[in-house]
Amino acid sequence: MLNRRGVIFGVATGVAVMAASAETAKAEAEPTMSFNVVYPNHEGARFDTSYYRSTHIPLVMKVMKAANVMLIEGVPNGSSAAPYAMIAHFQFASSEAIKAALANPAMAEVRADVARFTDIKPTIMLGKTT
Repeated sequence: MLNRRGVIFGVATGVAVMAASAETAKAEAEPTMSFNVVYPNHEGARFDTSYYRSTHIPLVMKVMKAANVMLIEGVPNGSSAAPYAMIAHFQFASSEAIKAALANPAMAEVRADVARFTDIKPTIMLGKTT
């Protein structure tokens, strides 16, 4: 015989779990702001990936205090060269966090370091991840 209280409790518990899961999904879906640095590739471009990964990125993370960074290294597509040498996707909790990072006086050191690994003039794009 079916225990009605058990069914009602089970349904209520299931709803609570679904509600908690929905809240978690909503929190994870909150938009984050991004600061993206795109290095367009060109014939004869110089880009020292090893220096970039081992020295420049740790410096940027220390100065900008980004929540996360994703590096996307361009690779050739068959006989075509990669259109971009590198894309750095820095994530921040808010636009205020990006503004604070860019206002940090130590950003001068970050900008000066660019010449050590590339001759490419990067393109900067602010974004919102939703």
